[in-house]
Amino acid sequence: MRRFVTTLALTAVLPALAQEPITRLGVFAPERVITTSVRAKKVFAEMEVLSKTLREKINAKAEEMQKLEQQIKSPAVTEEGRAKLQREFQDGELAFKRLQEDSQKEFQTAQQKAMGQFNQEIGPILLELAKELKLQMLLQWNEQIMIPVDAAAIASFSDELAKRYDKKFESGAPAPAAVPKPAPKPAPAKK
Repeated sequence: MRRFVTTLALTAVLPALAQEPITRLGVFAPERVITTSVRAKKVFAEMEVLSKTLREKINAKAEEMQKLEQQIKSPAVTEEGRAKLQREFQDGELAFKRLQEDSQKEFQTAQQKAMGQFNQEIGPILLELAKELKLQMLLQWNEQIMIPVDAAAIASFSDELAKRYDKKFESGAPAPAAVPKPAPKPAPAKK
């Protein structure tokens, strides 16, 4: 009897499930767009140059600290000289840590600026493509939490997005202004 009731319930539910519309999803991989799009590479180029410059500064300071440490260990240095070098080394360590922190902040700021510009430019193109394909939902690929069922579809969608992004900015058009600055308020009239 239970089997009959279960079978009857399933036959009643299955047609209702079959009639529900299928949700159309699109998944894009921003990293793929950034690495394949000429425009995206231009947007992120400043960040890459800054990264190289900051790394060079940090490496130069690290070499300076190593040389100072070698001088401290040198047997030819007097106790007075060694004490002076140790103070310089301690000051240098603080300066090195400060340089690392400041460089990290500067890089993060540049990264946020580049991502903001990228998102601002790619957003309307992404929405246009989604409407064209009649997608009901867009997801941003995240390999840490998603398992690709059709990696080729993700790549294809991302490649099409990169192609349209490049086409829109192929003339080297500048990015639209992020937020227009409000006009200054006129000074109150003097009586």
